[in-house]
Parts: sequence; structure tokens; C-alpha cells
Amino acid sequence: MNKMVEEITLVSNRTPTQEDEEFSTTNTKINRKFFSSKKYLKQFILWMVMFICLLNIAGPLALRILYSVPTVKPRSISKNIFSEERALDYLHNLTQYGSRVSNTRGNFQARDYLISQIHRIYSMNKRNLRFQIELQNFTNLKQNQLQNILVRISNASQTYKKNIPSLLLSAHYDTVEFSSGSCDDGSGVVILLELVSNLVHDVTLTFSKMDLILLFTNGEESNLEGAKAFTTHHRWRSDFDYFINVDAASCREVAFLTETTRSQLVIDYSRVSRPRTNVVLELTSMWIPWASDYNVLYLNNTRLGYAFGFLLDSYTYHTVLDHSSEIKRGIIQDLGENLGILTRNLFREYVPMSKNVTEPDLLIYFDILGRYLMIYKLSTSILIQWVLIIMTIIMGIVLIIFDHIWHRKPTSSCNDPHCIYVYFKNPFLIRISSIIIYVIANIISIIVGLILSYIFAAVMTMIRPTAWNGNVTLAMYVFSLPYLIGFLSSEHLFDRLHRCILRKSSDNSTEINVKHSNKIHFNFEQNFSILLIYCLLMMISILFKYRIFYIILVWSIFICPTYLCAMIVDFILHSKQHQWTFLKQKSHWLYLPLIISLLPFTHTIAISDWLLRILMPIFLKMSLPALRLRTNIVISSVVITSTLFLALNLISVAQRIKYFGRILIVLLISLILICTFAVLRQPFNKAHPYIIYAKHTSKSFSRVEKLTNLPMNVPLKLQSTSITVKMRGGQHLPRLLDDFSVTINHPLQNKQCYNSTTCVFDDTFNRPMSIEQIRIESVDKNLMNYRIILRHVLSYNIQIASISDVRLIVRNQFNLPRTETIIDITSNSTFLASFHLDIHIRRCDITDSPFLLLFTQFISNGVLIGKGSCNAIDDHTELFVNKDEELSFFDFKG
Repeated sequence: MNKMVEEITLVSNRTPTQEDEEFSTTNTKINRKFFSSKKYLKQFILWMVMFICLLNIAGPLALRILYSVPTVKPRSISKNIFSEERALDYLHNLTQYGSRVSNTRGNFQARDYLISQIHRIYSMNKRNLRFQIELQNFTNLKQNQLQNILVRISNASQTYKKNIPSLLLSAHYDTVEFSSGSCDDGSGVVILLELVSNLVHDVTLTFSKMDLILLFTNGEESNLEGAKAFTTHHRWRSDFDYFINVDAASCREVAFLTETTRSQLVIDYSRVSRPRTNVVLELTSMWIPWASDYNVLYLNNTRLGYAFGFLLDSYTYHTVLDHSSEIKRGIIQDLGENLGILTRNLFREYVPMSKNVTEPDLLIYFDILGRYLMIYKLSTSILIQWVLIIMTIIMGIVLIIFDHIWHRKPTSSCNDPHCIYVYFKNPFLIRISSIIIYVIANIISIIVGLILSYIFAAVMTMIRPTAWNGNVTLAMYVFSLPYLIGFLSSEHLFDRLHRCILRKSSDNSTEINVKHSNKIHFNFEQNFSILLIYCLLMMISILFKYRIFYIILVWSIFICPTYLCAMIVDFILHSKQHQWTFLKQKSHWLYLPLIISLLPFTHTIAISDWLLRILMPIFLKMSLPALRLRTNIVISSVVITSTLFLALNLISVAQRIKYFGRILIVLLISLILICTFAVLRQPFNKAHPYIIYAKHTSKSFSRVEKLTNLPMNVPLKLQSTSITVKMRGGQHLPRLLDDFSVTINHPLQNKQCYNSTTCVFDDTFNRPMSIEQIRIESVDKNLMNYRIILRHVLSYNIQIASISDVRLIVRNQFNLPRTETIIDITSNSTFLASFHLDIHIRRCDITDSPFLLLFTQFISNGVLIGKGSCNAIDDHTELFVNKDEELSFFDFKG
């Protein structure tokens, strides 16, 4: 036994005594107990159980609280209180007209319905309020006559003055093709209708300081034309200081405050019942190809405005699935109540708008599980981070110096079998070197984890590019596990390298020294290196001053003080020779990283969840082959954000329990199982479909060689029809079309596929052409004036244009819909030998296409997406009228 003691205590600074021999014997017993594999196995199992519990508690708990909604108020409740049931009554009536594409039957009927409901709210008003209802006529780029609906509510007892400050509430009532627009933006329209009714019936609001303007825009889906017309031409365009715009992509989850024109506006919003917003969301909206009336209304940041939206899980966005059955119960009530509180506060506490459009100190803000809004200045964040950095570095240096001084005292003894001072002559130098090695190891491990995760994203792009579709949890596991494997593998290699350096630095490298040097724990050095990484991250945050980096402070403010306090307690107990059962083997370091990670990890998981639920449906619609790798890398980056902090915080635990190999095996098995599931699962279903875009195009050519025997019918010379189909996500489009052709027993003639997502073929499905007859009724003697009558299918979208030197007048332009178009043509030159007309007749009713009716029934897991104007069926006819009978057809074409 004495021989073994001598080999363990290879380096001694004083003469051994009997007391030392007794302590060494005890030390050896501790060694045997502490180095027992069963001990580490228990720690490993306990740590894995706690880690799994952390994931299962943090994620679901955070999301359940964040997305909770209030109780729905019945329609019988007082008129000044928001009721989702009353709002849904509006919605059912609004969506009964089907698609509300600008300048279509459904659009006109929706306009009339909204006007009738505004008059109803006015008729129920028993207060002394002034209602001004206006329709703003404007013409879009296609010369369609559209209308915005405006209502101004003011105090009737006050003399009307121009430029009275107002609060503007806006939403758009048009939709895209094929969609009834229950969510986009029927939800916004009905929420504002119910909200205006609440405000009108609220006797505490006098509208004495500020008027209320309600704006329902048309043409939002076609380049924001309604909002542009309002801000350019309407007489109230300069009267509002504040505005609130409500838009939506999908009503499957709660709404968020997505943008504000100035960050200080979130202070007013923080007083609502359930504030949901985040500075990350505001900055993300700048990167997403998303535009709404908000982008027009803020007028280069000269207005104070809010943008609210239902953005999560937008798989139904602009599709036929956007109907009222998809609306989650309670989310209308949730946003309605929040807007009610916000608008009332703005009315009661109105202050004139500051002309200073710049913000000297931006605000950082984020909600805590949708219950409380944390707001602080960017300068405050920088100050706190500097305090944390200085405190961490100074306290770390002080602790290591004092610990070294204590170990060098003649009266002190190290009773820890893992103590550095037992084995080395220059332990202080070893400790400093170890800290540097661990810092470098952490940085390289983060880089290796990122690289491996991106490599795995590239591999998944080749195997199953949209395996994550519709499943955020799967995406988190698929892209986080490669990062953890790369991170831990790198840490393990550096740990082995560190041990190798230690063995070579020892003066006595006997067999037992090698064995026990592998068991030495550099607990302080590992923990301090982690704190230095947090200091480095905070320095990056301070350098770039990006508000999105606030997440670094959230983690640092939990980790740095807690770790420092624990390290101080360890030093005090160690110096006092206390042997508390819980602390004597430093078992608290097994639980502490998990416990203090719970709150920041919960917040980070919540951010990652709603970011992925916003981005994934958008990326699916942009899922071109050239963009798939970039898409997976972005999704991987979002997932890595939460994984990076968690892995960094738990690496000391992994090194403490020593089972790197077993942890990596568990992670590899988990990755294999999850990837197998991701590859084999069907990522598309009715709730999360792939996207199909289809367009019918026909081209006809009619020519008049000689004007005789008027009136005359113009014969059809040439005609071609085609269908273009594009797919986003889903399976191989050529194979899908082949299966469709076999199923309906109808060959697709002249099918050409440019890639796996785009195909074109002839339209042989007996679709009736739009133009039924072209008839020239009269021509004057000088061949200067013509009248042409087109007979066609019923349509709202008839476009007539000419590149010739003629003047066109469509006599019945505003008679919509119509089956006949009367065109008067006047030649501007007597030398004009011929003229040319371009005629476009567009339709967007799915019943007008036999192919679409069959194809939409065939694709059970796909959905048809529409455009903001009638674009799915475009019949193009070119009419050539030759005034010179000797001009040949080929001369004319030339």
C-alpha cells in the first residue's frame, strides 16, 4: 500500500509525515471509488434523463403558453366589447362570394356588403358622432376601375377642420385567384369592423383629440395599388398620425406585432393583455419577400404605425385552402382584444407626432411567453454586456490566483484525487495553458459543428430537400443533431490532445501517472473557458450593435453570474475543507447547467419555433432547385442558434461524466433513426400541401385583307393553346403528369418538361375559347373610323390595346361583367395602311377550366395557388386590319 501511495504522489513539496501517509491511503480509496465505471455510468444515465426532460419540458411548455388564446366572447355580449362570434358572422357573409380578385364579381359584391355593414354600424350609433363614408375610385395598371372604402368617425359637436389628427385602421378586402380569402385578409377586415363597432359604442371615447379613419383597400394583392392610390390622391392622406395595418397569411395560430415604424411604439403595445412581438421578427420581415399596405402607409418612416399579422404555418396562403374552417378558435378574439386596448390608449393619451424620424437609441424588445413584454435600450444592453465581461474576467483571474495561493500554502492539502496540484510541478502554468486550450477548443468545436450541420443540409438537399415540411420538431432534430455530433467530437479530440500534452509535460510519467492523469478534472478551467466564450460573443454583439444579438445577453445574464457564484462557492468550501455530501464531489455541476439553461433555452426554442413556422411555408413556395440548398442552410442556421448555446453550456457536463463515446453513439443512433423517418415519411398532406401553379394560354390570329360587304365577320387564321404547370415542393412533376394522364385516360400532347418542376403541353381538354366572334360593323368612307364588336364569354377582365397610330374608345368599358365589347377606332393618320389590336380576356374561375377541375381532384396532397389578378386563363387574340388590299400578308407581318 505504501508503494502505491508513493507512486500516486509523484511530486511533493514537503517531507512526508504519518499524517500524510494516512491521508494518501484515504486518497487512494477515494480514487478507486471515484474512478469506478459504475459511478460514471450512473452520472451518464442521470444526465441523459435530465437532458431529455429539459427538451420535453422547455419546448412544449413554452409553446403551449405562448400560443394560448383567451376565451371567445359570445355575440350577445355588450357592443363595446370585442366578440369573435360577431366577427365570424361578418366573415361568413364576406366569404360567401368566393374569390374577391380585383375587378371581379366577388370583389364587387364584397365591396357592397362592407358598405352595408358600415351603414348598419352607423345606424346603431346613438351618440353624437359624425360618419363620413367615401368610395375612392382609382384605376390600376390594367385600366380596371377599382374602389377603396373609407370611413371617418369624428365628434359631431366639434366644428369640422382640415388636417385633424387621426388614427387610421387598414386592411384589404381583395383576394387572389381561387381563394375565398378567409384569412388573407378577411380576418383583418372583420376584426376592424368589429373593433370600429366597439369603439363607436364605447361611451368613454369622445373622439375629441383624434378622429378615426377606417380604410379597406382594393388591389393590395396586385402591387398594393389601393394603398398607393390612397396615399397619393385622397384628401385624407395627410390627416393621420398613427396607423394600424392588419394582414394575414394563415389563421392557424395567434397573431404577432410584426413591424413598427419606430421601436418606441412598442411601449404602448406592451400594455395589451397578451403582447406577442420580438425585435427578431421585425428584422426578419425585412429579409422575407413580404409586402403589405403597411409598406406604403408609413411613407418613408414619417408616420407612426403598427403592422399586425397572422403569419405562422402559412401553407394555406393564397390557396383554395384559405377558408373559415382553417381559422383556429380564439385567435380572432386574441388580436381583437389586443387592438381594442391599443387603440383606446392611443385615443386617450394622444400626443402630437414628433417630426424627428430618427431614433437616437433603438429599443430591444421581446415577449416572455406572450405574457410580458421586456423592453430596454440598445445602449443599456451594451452597458450590461460590458459589466458582465469585466466582472467575468476579473472574477475569474482573482479566483484562479487565490486558488493557486491557497494550494501553495504549507498547511493546505489537496484531498481531491483529481487535483492538478498532486501531479505537476508548475500547476499554475498548466492551468493557464488549459484555459487557453479549452477556449480554442470551444471556438473550433463551434465552427466544426456549423460546418458539419451545413454539410448535412447539403446531403439532405440531394436526398429529400423538403423532408422538414410541416414538422418543425423534425426540422429541429434533423439539423441540430449533426451540430451536436460535430461539436462533441471536436471537443473530445481536443480533450485527448490536452491529456497528451499534460503527460508529456510531467517529469514523471510512470504507468500509474499516465492512468491517473487521464482522470484529472480541469473543472475551473473548463467553466472559465465557457465564460470566456460568452464574453467573446458579447464583444461581437457590442461591436456590430445588431439588436437581433440580444439573445446573447439573455443567455449570458443567466450563465455568467451563476457560474461565477458557483465557482466562488466551490473555492470557499474547498479552502474551508467542508465536506458537504452534495458538494464534496461537485455533483452540483451535473445539474446546474441544465437548471440555469431552462429559461433561456425555453425562450430560444420559442423564437426558433415561430421563425421556422414563418419561414418553412415561404421557402416551400420558393422551392426552386437552385434555391433548395440555400433554403436548407437558412433553416439549419435557425435551428443551430438554440443548439449552439445549449451545447456550449453542457460541454462541461459531458467532460465531467467522461462518456464522450457513449454520448456520440447515442446521438448517432438518434440521427440515423430521425433521418430514416424524415426520408421515409410523406412530408405533404392536406394540411401541409405542395404548391401547384397552372396557367392556360391561347393565342389566336385574325386578319382582314379587304374591307368589303360590311358588316363582316373576321375569320380566324391561326390558333394555339397550351397549359403551363409549375410545382413547388412535392414529387417529380413529369411523373405526376404521366400518372394523371393514365388515370384520366387522356394523353397530354406535345408535353415538354424543362426541369422537374415545370412542364408545358397542349390544351386538349375542350376548353371553350373566350372570343366567339369578331365583327366589323361600320367604316367611314375615308377609312378613318371603325366600329368593331367583340362577342366573348362572360368576363370582368377585357383588355384592349394597340401599338398602331390609332385612338381607341371602348364604349361599354365599365359595364361589368359583359359578353360584348364595342370598340370605336379612329386612325390618327391618313397614311396608315393597317392597324393592329391586342385583345386579352382573362378569367380566374376554376370551373372555366376542365383541366383544373380534373387535376385538382387528382392531386390529393397538392393545392392550387393563385395570383393577385386574373391570370390563370389568358386568351390572347391579335386582330390585323389591312386598309391597303394590295399589301400582302407576309409584307404586313414583315
